[in-house]
Amino acid sequence: MTVPRLASVRRRPAVRPSLLLQFGTLSFVIVAVLGLVVGQQLHSLITDRAQANARAAAQVYLQLVERTFFTPDMQSPAAGGLATSHQLSLSEQLTENPVVRQQVLSAKAWLSNGLVVFSTARGEIGTRETLPASATKALTGETVSGIADASRVRSDSYDVQQHAGEKVMFVDMPLAVGGTSTPGVVVEITQDYVHTEAAIRHDTAMVYGWLAGGLLVLYLALFRIVATASRRMRHQSEVNRELALHDTLTGLANRSLLRDLAAEALATAQRHDTHVALLLLDLDRFKEINDTLGHHHGDLLLALIGPRLTSVLRPHDTIARLGGDEFVVLLPEVVGADDALAIGRRVLGVLDEAFAVEGVELDVGGSIGIAISPDHGEDFETLLRHADVAMYAAKTHQNGVTVYDPAYDANSPARLAMLGELRRGIDAGQLVLHYQPQVDMDSGEVTGAEALVRWEHPTRGLLFPDEFIPLAERTGLIRQLTLAVLDQALAQAAQWARAGRPLAVAVNLSARSLLELTLRDDVAAALARHDVPGSMLELEITESTVMADPERALGVLRSLTELGLTVSIDDFGTGYSSMAYLQRLPVHGLKIDRSFVTDLGGDVNEVIVSSSIDLARSLGLHVIAEGVEDRATWDRLSALGCHAGQGYFLSRPVPASVFDEWFARHLDEELAAVPGG
Repeated sequence: MTVPRLASVRRRPAVRPSLLLQFGTLSFVIVAVLGLVVGQQLHSLITDRAQANARAAAQVYLQLVERTFFTPDMQSPAAGGLATSHQLSLSEQLTENPVVRQQVLSAKAWLSNGLVVFSTARGEIGTRETLPASATKALTGETVSGIADASRVRSDSYDVQQHAGEKVMFVDMPLAVGGTSTPGVVVEITQDYVHTEAAIRHDTAMVYGWLAGGLLVLYLALFRIVATASRRMRHQSEVNRELALHDTLTGLANRSLLRDLAAEALATAQRHDTHVALLLLDLDRFKEINDTLGHHHGDLLLALIGPRLTSVLRPHDTIARLGGDEFVVLLPEVVGADDALAIGRRVLGVLDEAFAVEGVELDVGGSIGIAISPDHGEDFETLLRHADVAMYAAKTHQNGVTVYDPAYDANSPARLAMLGELRRGIDAGQLVLHYQPQVDMDSGEVTGAEALVRWEHPTRGLLFPDEFIPLAERTGLIRQLTLAVLDQALAQAAQWARAGRPLAVAVNLSARSLLELTLRDDVAAALARHDVPGSMLELEITESTVMADPERALGVLRSLTELGLTVSIDDFGTGYSSMAYLQRLPVHGLKIDRSFVTDLGGDVNEVIVSSSIDLARSLGLHVIAEGVEDRATWDRLSALGCHAGQGYFLSRPVPASVFDEWFARHLDEELAAVPGG
């Protein structure tokens, strides 16, 4: 049996072009536009080069014409002199020269008043014309060139249209004669544009070809690089998606994926009038295995549970790990309670077979609670809560598998009455906090205080957390309770800060609180309300709390640490998390559970405590031991490298006023211990 992927439970979104396709299209357009722009620029450069060549050729011809026509012994054109027959004959011979003929079609000279004093078309000599704009500009001393219609060429020696085609190039050049420095004559030379245009087209085509080839190679290289990166990103995205929906230790579905699968199964069951069952499995004797053999063996054992259960489940059933040693089996289609009970018994049957973990045979049993839709709930959370009730009933009655019965529910009339009292007690301010100091083992300085909630019940007296916290967690009242505790703890932290002894307060968070969507906003609002910096608040969570939904917990913890507060793992050593995962968490410290500290004299416990301290220090984490009850334990923990401790050896959890008195005495003792104090 395989765990279904999310694609099977969520409607596929509308198909959108892949990032690679979007990049390919966009980059192609950019490269094409770039090619066109560069090509146009090169085309302009080639055209400019052609005109420059035309100017150079015209300049050579001008020198020849100047020596022939504008000789010192001729009458100055400025004085009205025209070209003589001899000069025109020489000009015609010049234009008939094969070399010149390849470059020059015609020539004409104007005075500034428009009088034509020289032309290869004799009939124009002596006539007066309106100067072209280019000629007028040339009289300012600037050589002007351009492309014009072939009608601009006049010649007596050949058919211009046949020889020149439709367009010609012209060059208007200023000429100073008669000993003056100011141009008084404009000489216009026209040249063949047919061959020049063909050359420009040929050169431009070559440039476009090389440019297109180069840009294509560049585009293909970029496309290959981006395609490779895109494949890697898609692969990593799929890996991240799998991690977000599956338990990192076992590879089974986590709570998020289970919730989606259950929602789909419940919707299908409602349409077809069938039943869905949730089987909540809690392993027996796992804590003893974990404590005795260590986390490594415990993790290996947890990884074997999924494959073992698969052997007795149907292909469409799903196994999920909620965290710790709790697993859920989703049966999307069952006939009724008997069918679910039969599957539950098969699951317990395979768990009764020993597990081989690195050569050690381990016997693991389990307790299973079953809830079935629609009898026990029509949504995932309700079914899971009722399966949890049934599982605890199975543990209590030691009968292995139990189907939910309202009689087992903690929400009995007495419990419901207590729930109402608790809700009213929170509103009435009956919750009080007792504080237990945390002291640095090297300096003896008080570094903080853990806030522990108590309920001043109006008739039953002072109630400890284990009498009402589970009820609050099961009924959803935990958020209201947590907010009340946070509010009191931060109010006290602010009061201590104003008194000149700022102390960080540590507040415990339950699994239910950690997964609240509004937790970050609630904490931020409480810090702002009391004007307390995040550095004065520490949130303590247990390993099992984190592992209930690891990926979601990771995101919540990261968002909380953005507020400046610190996070520590409480009751370290009693959970079932893998160390590889704990290293990913944004935690500041570890708190070693009192069960190991109280009996530190035992060899096993000392090994566990010593290993935990070494591990934490290697990860750069702050280590605090709870449950320190005597001087010997304190000294031994200090020798092992523990940073801080708390416990009855220092003080019991006490109200804030008593804590202030203890703090003053402790401070006096510290000052007395200072030489000269």
